[in-house]
Amino acid sequence: MQKLRQSLQLLLIGVSSDRSEPIMSLLRSSRLAPRAVLVEAGEPLEQALQAQQWDLILYQLGSEPGLEDLGKRLNHHNKDIPVIALAENSDPQHRIEGLKLKANEVIPADQAEMAVMVIRRELYQLESRRRRRIAEFHLMETEKRCRELLHTSSEQIGFLNRNNEFIYLNPSLLKILGFEQNKETLGIELKSLVTADDQTKLADFLTGYHADDSVSKEIELTLERPDGTNFNANLVLSQSRFERTLCTQLHLDAQGEDAFIEAMAEQDLVTGLKNQFYLAKRLDQSLQSAVRTGQDANLIYISLDNFSAIKAELGVNGADTIVRDTAQLLTEQVNHAHVLCRYNLDAFVVIFGDPETDKARTLAEGIRKAIENNLSEAAGAQIQTTCSIGITPINADSASSQEVLRLAQVASESVRSKSSKGNGVNVYIPEEKSEEEGLSVKKLRQAIKDNNLKLLFQPVVSLQGATDAVYEVLLRLIDKDKHEVSPNMFLTMLDHAEVSTELDRWVIAESIRQLAEEHKKGNHNRLFINLTGRSLEDPRLLTWIRDQLKESQVPGDSLIFQFSESDASSYLKYANIFTQGLTQLHARACIKHYGSSIDSENVLRHIPAQYIKLDGSFVQELSSPDKHEAFDKLIEPLRLGEKTIVAPLVEGTNVMSKLFLSGVQYIQGYYLQAPREKMDYDFFADR
Repeated sequence: MQKLRQSLQLLLIGVSSDRSEPIMSLLRSSRLAPRAVLVEAGEPLEQALQAQQWDLILYQLGSEPGLEDLGKRLNHHNKDIPVIALAENSDPQHRIEGLKLKANEVIPADQAEMAVMVIRRELYQLESRRRRRIAEFHLMETEKRCRELLHTSSEQIGFLNRNNEFIYLNPSLLKILGFEQNKETLGIELKSLVTADDQTKLADFLTGYHADDSVSKEIELTLERPDGTNFNANLVLSQSRFERTLCTQLHLDAQGEDAFIEAMAEQDLVTGLKNQFYLAKRLDQSLQSAVRTGQDANLIYISLDNFSAIKAELGVNGADTIVRDTAQLLTEQVNHAHVLCRYNLDAFVVIFGDPETDKARTLAEGIRKAIENNLSEAAGAQIQTTCSIGITPINADSASSQEVLRLAQVASESVRSKSSKGNGVNVYIPEEKSEEEGLSVKKLRQAIKDNNLKLLFQPVVSLQGATDAVYEVLLRLIDKDKHEVSPNMFLTMLDHAEVSTELDRWVIAESIRQLAEEHKKGNHNRLFINLTGRSLEDPRLLTWIRDQLKESQVPGDSLIFQFSESDASSYLKYANIFTQGLTQLHARACIKHYGSSIDSENVLRHIPAQYIKLDGSFVQELSSPDKHEAFDKLIEPLRLGEKTIVAPLVEGTNVMSKLFLSGVQYIQGYYLQAPREKMDYDFFADR
């Protein structure tokens, strides 16, 4: 599945296309799909604010309405929309005045890269606010349902304030305590329900609980009802919230059987260790403790390396013997102060209650050596196994218990990725790429020189019955570890480097070479080849393409050169000349990301491109019927202009019928086929 671009609804006020387009281009390079609309002050702005939800406003300082008036309009409509103001220069006074008037940020208009970084920051913060509002709504709904469940539950549950006074008792608790209604008990202390003999025991227990209430605690007491009758009960206290107030939850078990049942449910029957259910509870408690008290810890994930082979050789019983022996070794290695659990068939987890990773690594190394040096007897054979151990910290920045487990598991699996035998310890460290570690212009030139590049081909398939075989050419760079690097990792740099023209020529030459080989086999394929904006203004490129075609004996109509709408807008004159020149070579031009800028109509009017590739975000939104009208409006001028329309990012059959009925001629996406090293789409071969 291809990673979907995040749609970005941009409202432009007073920002010209020559200033907005460089920003739009960089946004698309960073996996965003900007939709920009330029509006004027007055009624058009009012209508725009009411028509839809906007993600961000890009505002040119000095435009109408004034920045202060714009803020008032947003408040009037109760709109949470970040405003980024563009200044004529880097004079600090512009920023001071803009921030005073409640702009989220003020940046120089010619700093497109800075604008993109600020936009991404504001989008992240906006998304956080939106998620928080949604979470607050869900919280209210959840609290309402929890209150209803509490009222009808057969479990005896109540809530205490910091003074150990009851603020709520559910009907089941009221009944077992012998009270008729809730108001009889509100405000009374817990100790008033306990017999005189257990008062000291309760006082000591409450002192210990409040010293660290992040972990639940339980106690057995004898309680006394208003009628003088007594009964034994097990009380479990844990930190909770009731009606948005931090408090203590009291769970009462008068039978004394539930604790035993719960203990059995949390025990692994093969090893006798605690199981994953208990682990989930204790890991949540560790995260809460890290957030509330700053008490960090480490999670150690221990995975047996060759467990599948052992199980296949010895069977279930033999594998269980190995697991039991490993559990015994871990029990000897891990102090009882830490939490040791069996997580799944071949993995154990330790919640190491110390914040120092070096100490966790030392313990992990001891565990690794103990398992490596151990010989287990199972099914009449002596079996030796090893383990791969991953470590990750548990702290206030940890996203969730599931994420902590995942990161520790990733660290464990990376041991095996480095050595197929495993048997190692690895600490998970988030990757941080500095500018020096990234892809530099020098490294790109070296990649071109060393031919550390390769092409992939993705089919572009006709919806209207055409029989031609068409592919888009996609570039990948091969890094020092022989991994493929997508152009998205360095597109921003290419927009500002002359190396982009060198890279474009390499792609064109290699595409023509491989196309010539296909033609010799009788496969008359055609290719979409991407160009950057810098190549559009290269006066020698058309002549060079002509020579390449002549040398390889490839007809010009086999090639379709595509460039983005934002590049076409920025290099409008050169894009027009280049497109007309392609016609003389019998090649064609394609404008991609159509509809993503405010200059779509102007670009379409001045550049005679036969092919138009829509911005993929429009296709992704077709699964929502309310987006169909906007889609029809987008492609109406293309149908009238008899353009050949291509729809990218098609990820399922749910949008096929709409695309067909709308008159789209070609589709492309991972649903049809992911990019591959050969032009071998089966559907074309069957034609």
